[in-house]
Amino acid sequence: RVVTPPSRAALRAKKDDEDMSLGVKGAWFAAEIVGKAKAALSPDAVAPAPASAPPRSVNEAVRRIKADYEGSAGPYFLTGLMDSGCYDEECEFADPFVSFKGRTRFEENLANLAGGFITDASVRTLEEGLAGPLSYKTKLLVKLRLALPWQPVLAWPWGVEHVFEERGDGSVVVTRHLESWDVSAATGVAQLFRAGPPGALTGPATKVAASKTAPSPLGTKDPIAGPLVAAARATGVLPEEEDDGWTGEPSAWADEDSFTQKLSGFTQTYLAGFKQWVAERVAGEFDAAAVDAALNAEISDNAVLMYSFTSCPFCKKAKELLDEKGAPYAVVELDEIADGAARRARLGAKTGRTSVPSVWISGEYVGGLNDGPGLAVLDRAGELDAKLAAAGRR
Repeated sequence: RVVTPPSRAALRAKKDDEDMSLGVKGAWFAAEIVGKAKAALSPDAVAPAPASAPPRSVNEAVRRIKADYEGSAGPYFLTGLMDSGCYDEECEFADPFVSFKGRTRFEENLANLAGGFITDASVRTLEEGLAGPLSYKTKLLVKLRLALPWQPVLAWPWGVEHVFEERGDGSVVVTRHLESWDVSAATGVAQLFRAGPPGALTGPATKVAASKTAPSPLGTKDPIAGPLVAAARATGVLPEEEDDGWTGEPSAWADEDSFTQKLSGFTQTYLAGFKQWVAERVAGEFDAAAVDAALNAEISDNAVLMYSFTSCPFCKKAKELLDEKGAPYAVVELDEIADGAARRARLGAKTGRTSVPSVWISGEYVGGLNDGPGLAVLDRAGELDAKLAAAGRR
């Protein structure tokens, strides 16, 4: 059998991967050392709690681990406090960069983070549940600002699998705590060494401030669908709220193959002019030059910007997609500001579309969710991540 030796390009790529791996590990160990130094000098240093008795069943272990995530003061990786009795003393803790064994070291790392190394955070649960008889998985959207001079922000979906072992004494403990990050090593390191965006991280997005001197002519719901959906929810035809608490128009309406999406595409193709005329009638008299100036300033000032409607399911799913990507973005809720109707009319004049969301990345209009081309379309084509990464370097 003839064995073909690897090409120079393949060898070079392998070396680049090895260099990246070494660089990533070096960066993370350096961050760990800085965290320890920061915590040592902080008056708010967190002392690990005494170990509790181990759980006696998988259900008890899951309940106690969930409590660590759902604590009133925040999840365990922000407070520095964990129910250590759920973990074996020699539990393996692994992430995409490093792996080690030892519950004590992990507790020390948590204390370092909570002791001042994390200065701001935003956390949202994406999913959680049993993944097998001895496996519990969680997935969160996490944004963390670190106490380094350039204040980097780490932002990505973060998953953890807790692998249990049933012991002969009847106890059940976690023997493997396996983290997975929906981000490449290169992107993670780039975030670590890049100055983070200004402003607080709380909440999935930054809402662009705008004075509300009068109610928006748009109201807070679609003038036709809004009342029908409200009536359907009130009478039980639709649930009062969806599983995630959403009470706007049904999330399923924003699916790519839904009737409402097809109707939206039809009206955009054949009735765009009429929709623009309606938008201008709703807006009434306004200073077009002043509204255009406000739009241009917002688009220029925000690397990723979304014009939205609070009850719109297309906007909801667009926000969820950006959240899953860990991308910082700004939102203007058109139905919450006095000149929202005027802005919607002028956005229609600029883009040919009066529908929302209206999404802009690095000053470029990229459409809504499923059209124009749309965030979901760009994501499926493998183009969205590159656009968001380029926007983050602005």
